[in-house]
Amino acid sequence: MPKLISPFWIINVALFVVFIGLVVLRPLLMPLNQLVRNQVERHRNLRIRPLMILTHQYNDVLSFSIQLIVLALVLGLVLRDWRRATVLMAAMFLQTTVVSLAKRLTSIDRPPQLFAHVIMKSGSYPSGHSSASMTFALLVPSVLLPYLSLPLLILLATVLFCIALLTAYGRLYLDVHWLTDILGGWALAGMTFLFSWQFLL
Repeated sequence: MPKLISPFWIINVALFVVFIGLVVLRPLLMPLNQLVRNQVERHRNLRIRPLMILTHQYNDVLSFSIQLIVLALVLGLVLRDWRRATVLMAAMFLQTTVVSLAKRLTSIDRPPQLFAHVIMKSGSYPSGHSSASMTFALLVPSVLLPYLSLPLLILLATVLFCIALLTAYGRLYLDVHWLTDILGGWALAGMTFLFSWQFLL
């Protein structure tokens, strides 16, 4: 009897196809990107701009690295679980590397950045902030699963997921990413989480 392909591989292949497909089909998806950009511009509320900038700063490399290191040290030094600390750090490091490589290989131009607080020079695809915040939202509750009660885990996951969604909207609000950049970042976050989960079982 032939061995069935596990759901893990099916989902990962599907996410990989989405990740690559968003690049290949970008010319066809540009009308959608422009439509979303126009809608965000039309409904942009200036009062929430400081919050949108905060989502950028909160998920920037330095701030995010500090969060990761602190959590990894708590896992390792306090909870004596260096395996989970290593999985968390390795997953985020590998994902950041993939984001950097993809930005260079695809060389996709960013939106005009007319509302950006800082002009971003790197490629647009995928959104590193969206990818990192969504991976964090998926991975951190999984890493802390043995140590927190279910209500606390649900609360933590909800807060982190809301931050990830707010961060993604912030990339559109600040005019530094296209919708497809965010979707690509989320696809990468899903792949990162699924691969990491195999080492947490």
